[in-house]
Amino acid sequence: MTYHKTILLLPLLAAVAAPAPARAASGRYHHSPCTPKSKLPGCVLKSHSTELQPYTPKKHTDNGLKDRMTEAGRRARGFYITAYWMSRIGAKKTAQMMKRANMTAVVIDMKDDFGQITYPSKIPLARRLAQRYVKDPAEAAKIFHEHGIYVIGRVVCFKDSRLPYHRPDLAVRIGPRAERLFSAGANWIDHYSAEVQDYLVDIALELQSFGFDEVQFDYIRFPKGFAGTLGRWLHAEKDKRDRSTLIASFLEKVDRALTIPISVDIYGLTTLVDGDPRSLGQTIEQMARYVDGVSPMMYANGMRTYFKGDKVTERVYSIIHCGLWRARHKAPGIVLRPYLQAYPDSVQDFFGHDFIKKQVLAAERAGSNGFLFWNAGMRNGVAYAALQQMGKHIDAFGSDVEQYKTPSNNPGAWCPQQGMVFGGNGKNGAASRKAKGGNGDGAEE
Repeated sequence: MTYHKTILLLPLLAAVAAPAPARAASGRYHHSPCTPKSKLPGCVLKSHSTELQPYTPKKHTDNGLKDRMTEAGRRARGFYITAYWMSRIGAKKTAQMMKRANMTAVVIDMKDDFGQITYPSKIPLARRLAQRYVKDPAEAAKIFHEHGIYVIGRVVCFKDSRLPYHRPDLAVRIGPRAERLFSAGANWIDHYSAEVQDYLVDIALELQSFGFDEVQFDYIRFPKGFAGTLGRWLHAEKDKRDRSTLIASFLEKVDRALTIPISVDIYGLTTLVDGDPRSLGQTIEQMARYVDGVSPMMYANGMRTYFKGDKVTERVYSIIHCGLWRARHKAPGIVLRPYLQAYPDSVQDFFGHDFIKKQVLAAERAGSNGFLFWNAGMRNGVAYAALQQMGKHIDAFGSDVEQYKTPSNNPGAWCPQQGMVFGGNGKNGAASRKAKGGNGDGAEE
């Protein structure tokens, strides 16, 4: 039966396509590009000067703030696709798989979580960091379009464990004299640097030139937690803007430079709090002024601290519903396209087709326009099969985003439209609450 072969094919291909993690010289897994023979400044020197290289900010063409997202973009539903997958499987087979699962979009890594540029770039800084997994991005976009697939290019912004080793002056620093590269699980590049911001704008412009339909920015934030308070931003100088304002101003810069829509991935937690209590720089209302789409990452495995004993239960669907319902109220006119979980972490006891379907239904009730599924290992067999089973019901997703206003789709008194859900503190705030089927948090990744 072709149907069963199709379902089995995806996880088999995913197992082949999943990239092997890079190893450091020590043999341990590590994010840095350093080897015993490396001559990169960030590898050779452990103490760096704080002198900044001179740079004249670019003046990009101002195309205004209105980049209308097409209906295909507004209701896009699809999977995150790694660049390594693209190098092994290619655009045509990937597009065919998407169509068989009633999916209409792909999100492709073009600047990945390490800071690698995954295609042949003409940008001077990017050429040093290119891996060229996607050898011909324009051709890939063309093939996807021929199959009716909407193409989103993912750009990881300020988390970057490649550029700091080439240009330590563009890195976030740490130490008594800001002499060392900051690292909190990964390195970061300086949010305040005009050169860093122009670098990211140039990447987005390159993706636009390839015919991509949209650019999606991830890690569009500051480092989280206590470690994030220790960093030193050399380019901050006398800049007194709060972090949310700085991030919003960067998004305005990108929005004016591009003529295609832009979107952002944000913490799921931002949907359950007001403002930016953790100083990440992610405030939905501010970002919504300059982006066309928002993708809260509503991952169940990020909600553990909100459940008794860190054990996620099926009440998690109510939390997804609550967070997205609140996000829709925060930015009624934005395209709301959440990332949902396609991997079993923290939900092993009930991971399966129903887990996938119930996430989709929760997103739909909350007024989402579309949805995306995330599995960094590209083992998407369970999600793929579940979406196939949903059949044509999926086609209607996003046709009635106003349904979030109906009383039957109100999550309940435990989920206020304004204020902090469960106190918003992320410390088992919901573990002791049992409110109409919901207890949990805001998807802390």
